[in-house]
Amino acid sequence: MTIAPPVRLDLNESFFPPLPSVTRALAQSADAAHRYPEFRPERSRRVVADHLRADGPTTHGANTHRPNTHGANTDGAGTCGFPLTPEHVTVGPGGTAVAHTLLAAAVDRAARRGVLFPEIVTATPTFDGFALIADALGARLVGVGTDPAGRPDLHALRAAIGPATAAVIICSPHNPTGACVDGDALRRYATDCPDGVRILLDQAYVEYCTDPPDLCALLEASSELVVLRTLSKAYGLAAVRIGYAVGHPSVITETRRFEMPFAVSSAAAAALPVALAARTELAQRVAATRAQRDRLVHTSTALGWHVPVSQANFVYLPGAQGRAAGRLLAAAGLHGRTVGDHGFRLTVADAAVTDRVLDALAAGPGDPLRRHDRSAGAGLFPSGATTSRPRVASRTPSTP
Repeated sequence: MTIAPPVRLDLNESFFPPLPSVTRALAQSADAAHRYPEFRPERSRRVVADHLRADGPTTHGANTHRPNTHGANTDGAGTCGFPLTPEHVTVGPGGTAVAHTLLAAAVDRAARRGVLFPEIVTATPTFDGFALIADALGARLVGVGTDPAGRPDLHALRAAIGPATAAVIICSPHNPTGACVDGDALRRYATDCPDGVRILLDQAYVEYCTDPPDLCALLEASSELVVLRTLSKAYGLAAVRIGYAVGHPSVITETRRFEMPFAVSSAAAAALPVALAARTELAQRVAATRAQRDRLVHTSTALGWHVPVSQANFVYLPGAQGRAAGRLLAAAGLHGRTVGDHGFRLTVADAAVTDRVLDALAAGPGDPLRRHDRSAGAGLFPSGATTSRPRVASRTPSTP
């Protein structure tokens, strides 16, 4: 009997290799590997700004986006009341590095106004890199729970803001649940936030959304809001390390003080324009991933598992039932990520891997677990949203 090889489904990497055009650009960049890249990534800033301008205008309101012929709307950019320029963009070696520079600027600003122990507020569980960044910056990461649908609880995030708050991080789609926050709600939150609190909207998985919020409408809601994106996920460039953020020039100017020289490699700078230009190919891959994701959700639910709708390239099974699913899949050589006591997250792959996942899950969740989770109702997502005092986020790994 042939034993299927183990598969890692724990890091939310794209199951596809880089696009062929990007692979060629990377190969060509190797000839200049003996040369330093740009001291500051000015060309890459222009590439990103040009790309985002090309995605507008939008004519159907704030929650619309430019469609393409393959049904994968990948950017959610719209009509801005101001021209997007390189001054609105910071670029770095991956989304995590860009988040570090953004949060460093926010913490530095808090320190300059006399805050001794700055805080960064976010919904947990979440990307464990945020806790590491907070520690490196001498800040305290304050965690609040998600709402019953698995989205960052905006009311709890607002209530957790205090005099020491330097920044708020909102992941949408959220990691690890895959749930999205509505664009109107995000704009209201940004408008309502106190002055001096940086709002970092992490859109690492935005390409997989069916209805992403309008980028320009978000930026117009508050000068404190910065949108973070990466090419590590849908674009399949996790090892190349390239990401960017878009915000008002005043915020980006603060952030650039913390950019490291030569941080964007020549390979990353070569891959960036080619990847962003490959709209049709990207749309096809996004559509294929969405199809397998939705198949996992619908078929697993029919098998008796609780798998909420996801807008990312992963699915999430909350609670004890989710942890049981993780053990069942690991026994079949399918290794996802157990998120502490909260649940289990599984990266979406291709049709063959989906077949293996569903075959393993066909054993069913088991009657005791099924009764337990179904009786939990809205408690399927362990949440601190009803807790008046925020808690410190744990170091439980959740992703990249």
